[in-house]
Amino acid sequence: MTENPAKQREFTPREEAVGFLLWDARRALFREFSQKFAQHGVSNGVFPVLRILWDDDELTQSEIARRGLMTGPTIVGIVAQLEAQKLVTRIPCPDDSRKRKIKLTEEGLRLKAIVLPIAEDVHQKALNGITDQEAELLKRLLRRIRANFIGNREDNS
Repeated sequence: MTENPAKQREFTPREEAVGFLLWDARRALFREFSQKFAQHGVSNGVFPVLRILWDDDELTQSEIARRGLMTGPTIVGIVAQLEAQKLVTRIPCPDDSRKRKIKLTEEGLRLKAIVLPIAEDVHQKALNGITDQEAELLKRLLRRIRANFIGNREDNS
């Protein structure tokens, strides 16, 4: 009878595993964002797209997907949801009549003044007790971890 290879190998304890700690921290952040954003009809799924458009309005779906590191089908669903909420509209692309750009509506623009301060409050809560130097180191390390899996693409968000 051969021995199970998993029994021979030492595994990193859960609380020491970077993957678990990242997952758990992300889960806590998402829970906080969900609770705060839900009051304004914004879900965690649509927030990244709104954030991209608040920084640079009138982008094609493919431009948004690239900046948000999302797949085509994902962005299609999110844009449809934002359109149903009357937060965005599709307008003709002046360079290519086959394409449409996604543009924020007045309501979508108005939401920026409400949601971004909430996001900033959650960001500050996440960094509570962490010095500016530690926060910069954390961001550099997280970018390095991300690059280990997806390369050095910029997400612009």
